[in-house]
Amino acid sequence: MKSNIKTTNIMAILNGIISKLCGSAGNLTFKRNGGQTVVSEKITQKKDAKTGQQLKQRMKWANIIREYQVLQPYMKLAFGGTRNRRSDYHKFVSSNLSHSPVYLTKPDVNAGICIVAPYEITHGKVKSISVTGKGNQAVTDIDLGDLVITAETTVAEFSNAVVQNNRGYDYGDQITYFLLTQEVNDVTHVPMVNVDASSVVLVRRSETKLLSLADVRGFSIQEGCLAAQQNHDFGNHGMVWIHSQKRKNKTEISAQYLIVENKLLEAYQNDEAYEEAVNSYGGSTDIFLSPDEKSNKEKADEAVSPTTPTDTKKTLTLVANPMGGGSVTGGGKYEAGTEVTITATPSENYTFKRWSDNDTSASRTITVNSSQTLTAYFETVTGGDSSEQNPGGGLEG
Repeated sequence: MKSNIKTTNIMAILNGIISKLCGSAGNLTFKRNGGQTVVSEKITQKKDAKTGQQLKQRMKWANIIREYQVLQPYMKLAFGGTRNRRSDYHKFVSSNLSHSPVYLTKPDVNAGICIVAPYEITHGKVKSISVTGKGNQAVTDIDLGDLVITAETTVAEFSNAVVQNNRGYDYGDQITYFLLTQEVNDVTHVPMVNVDASSVVLVRRSETKLLSLADVRGFSIQEGCLAAQQNHDFGNHGMVWIHSQKRKNKTEISAQYLIVENKLLEAYQNDEAYEEAVNSYGGSTDIFLSPDEKSNKEKADEAVSPTTPTDTKKTLTLVANPMGGGSVTGGGKYEAGTEVTITATPSENYTFKRWSDNDTSASRTITVNSSQTLTAYFETVTGGDSSEQNPGGGLEG
């Protein structure tokens, strides 16, 4: 973590053998002024800016920035573009610092971990799309009247249903659906995010099939409204619908937050996660350098004195993939060197295939020496054949 740095100049007028020097040498800068040489020396003074509250704020940055990096290729003008010298990036970060914290350790950041969290991903003046429920029960307030979405439904039929049944929507507007799936890489065991995005521009006439453009997982109907696909297992995820429109050559967008169901999230939000993140950056105490303070040495000695970690336990995270394919037990926090039995139990019509480290024993004993994530892969059984599901899934034990 960086300290705030304050620089001051000490100036003197030189006479004699080096009085005609110009340029710099080390931390000294020489300038000619009125036939004289003025030398300036920069003194760097570090001030501590890490109160408890400031530390908590800074620990939030990493995951917010990672999620922005994941979404940025899809999110042009998500926060209105650069205005008043503030880019979408700066607006995204500042907006989400006040929301749910996610604490990543330094190794987490270096590994590229990203945790799906309920961040504000768009901000604008268009009325927000209201959503009730989560996962496959998520239903928007976009009334579709008597429309039934099938493989034959056209973009025009969908567009007319939206415009005719909802104030504030017009032809030329766009509805976008994002699905962020939390996945755990089965080789590196690193939690990552997969992004699926699709959009539909509302038009009066088009024979294009709606589902050839739109993701059925976000373009389905429940209770007569645009909704998530009711029979889909979303696993650990975040989703959002966004309304954008162009008025007078200017794009406006609705303010929306990710609607999240993510069992991995809690493990990165508690006090233990915060302490682990702080300790990974060297703790909350810095060495202060202040030439004017006689107590500088005592502060430095105090800062570098060894401290005892408040928690030496390692976290074993177990994930079932797919979420409905089975359950896993044995996860938790353990002292280093503890032997733990982990078990993967398949659901009906599923069979256990392997762990992410390629061990094929459904029940096994492992030694926990460091924090790690293991995924149990299940596959469906159909007429004697089986097929492994795509990476994704939910945390159980």
